Amino acid sequence: MRFVALITTTTMLAFASCAHTNQGGQLSSALPTSSLPTSSLINTTVHVTEPAVRGDRSQELPFPSAPPFNGSLLGECDAHVLGSLVHSEPTASQWIVVLAPSITSTTATLQIATRAADNAWRCSLAPTTARLGRNGIRALTDRRSGDDTTPSGVFGLGVVNSPQGPISFFGNSPNSGALGAYRHIQPDDCYGAEPNTPGYGHWRSDTTTCSGADELLHSFGAAYEHAVLIGANSEPNVSGDAVGEPALASAIFLHRFSYTASGATKATSGCISIAHQPLLTALRTIDPSLNPRFAIGTAAALTGS
Repeated sequence: MRFVALITTTTMLAFASCAHTNQGGQLSSALPTSSLPTSSLINTTVHVTEPAVRGDRSQELPFPSAPPFNGSLLGECDAHVLGSLVHSEPTASQWIVVLAPSITSTTATLQIATRAADNAWRCSLAPTTARLGRNGIRALTDRRSGDDTTPSGVFGLGVVNSPQGPISFFGNSPNSGALGAYRHIQPDDCYGAEPNTPGYGHWRSDTTTCSGADELLHSFGAAYEHAVLIGANSEPNVSGDAVGEPALASAIFLHRFSYTASGATKATSGCISIAHQPLLTALRTIDPSLNPRFAIGTAAALTGS
């Protein structure tokens, strides 16, 4: 025996312009020519035919709507850029966006937007001044360790195997609220950055051979009071830890500003740096469970416009 259940549901669908990622990793926008209402009320009938005991089950279900994006809730965060990013990677529920005025800029802004439990996007960290590599930004595939550029593109939260296990957060200061495993730096903690050596892009406990471009982390003092690993050429597939491989990037972190003797902020060797208080906010906001993404570049590059 079979029965047919008739279910009527009311569904709210939100419409927004969207962008897509092409094969080169760039975003191309597809903006509507006219303004659509942010939501519309649709009555959807769902027919479910189900066997009484065994057999196939068939359903006619409504087409799922895209995650809502309402720029008015974003406050100071850049709704245009975030709208493109949100629709390019719908599985990411958090974006750390670093906007550079041009590819040669050494100063940028950093902002964080997070999708909340109600599925709406909100500004978690309003745009704050950030410093970039002293030679600006460059696409990850085009840059090389030592060229003093910050990798541009979209990257996940980096993960590295430390003596205590996989981590994304670390620092010379005790943990101040990171939402993932945190490593309080020890005197022999070394992050490999010497190209075409087995340690390149990997963490090890070693002071005797931590040399050349390698970073003995405790020696960076307050600049590495807290740091977040950006997933540009990070484990498990690090290019440059074997002879002949291009050494694209190593030790690319979000960390605190370094200062000159006069108190001015310094450009970096490739990392992204921000002030102490915004860094604490970022540490307490970036959530590995939200599949966060770092988007680094000019507004035109990140939106495809």
